[in-house]
Amino acid sequence: MKKFLILIVLILSLTACVPAKKVPFTWLAPKGAPSVALIPILKADFDQVESVDGTDILSAALIQGSKDIIIAPINLGSKLIQAGNADYKLLAVVTWGNLYILKDAAVPFSENMNLAMFGQNAVPELVLNHVSDQLDFTYTKVPFNSVADVKGQLVAKVYSLGLLAEPVATATIVAAKAAGITISVVADLQEAWKSKTGYDNYPQAAIFVKNGLSTAQLKQIKERITLMIDYVSSVDADKTVVETDITALTAELVGVPSAAIVKATWANLNVDVKYASDVKDEIKTFLALFNIVLDDADLILK
Repeated sequence: MKKFLILIVLILSLTACVPAKKVPFTWLAPKGAPSVALIPILKADFDQVESVDGTDILSAALIQGSKDIIIAPINLGSKLIQAGNADYKLLAVVTWGNLYILKDAAVPFSENMNLAMFGQNAVPELVLNHVSDQLDFTYTKVPFNSVADVKGQLVAKVYSLGLLAEPVATATIVAAKAAGITISVVADLQEAWKSKTGYDNYPQAAIFVKNGLSTAQLKQIKERITLMIDYVSSVDADKTVVETDITALTAELVGVPSAAIVKATWANLNVDVKYASDVKDEIKTFLALFNIVLDDADLILK
């Protein structure tokens, strides 16, 4: 009997030493900077990753629970969680604010100058409203459907002042230069946010993980987060890394204007993967703009 018990213990010990089988996960993410953070996952080509335009598909997936992992605007996912409409938890922030106001250098500032902007009633406008008292000029907001529309207005010289996000902001400067127009950044909303709140930046896209995954599965997801964190560090050290990778994957797949523009705008893209449990104060301050409150039960702790 004693030998039998020793055999059982030995078998259980050996079983515990066997690593869990690697499983694939399904991801959904918006194109652009959030998908840039996913480059190491795309390169591994093990998980199923889908990148999309707009927030409607992201909202539907969060409500339906159709993906294991969803990268979405942090306010969007958090609002659905708070309302009980999304069975997900917040794991990490992948991108931070990258909003800038650009102006045609040939046109002088005027009082309440028309500002072409995108994101009406969403993050861009709410952030702009929150930091407006930190800017040294006044404006009248003129909303457009997308950041691409704002780019078109500036390059066509219909408007001289515009609110844009990277990497489109730099793409606008490049396109304007080709048309003989000098456009430059006149306001960094992240610096204005820091002056207003004391925090360096505000969270944007975040990783939401479906409830019900096993401890082993969550461990594997966190291993992927480590890959993402390490990748960002590698690009911080050598920006040619991201240019080479996007060229190989194609800019279309990642959803960016070009590999060269991502390389040139890397510092302003503010891709920085951090666990939500490490930046709870920054998240709380930003979500307060939307009257959203998350507690620890809504987070996957590090």
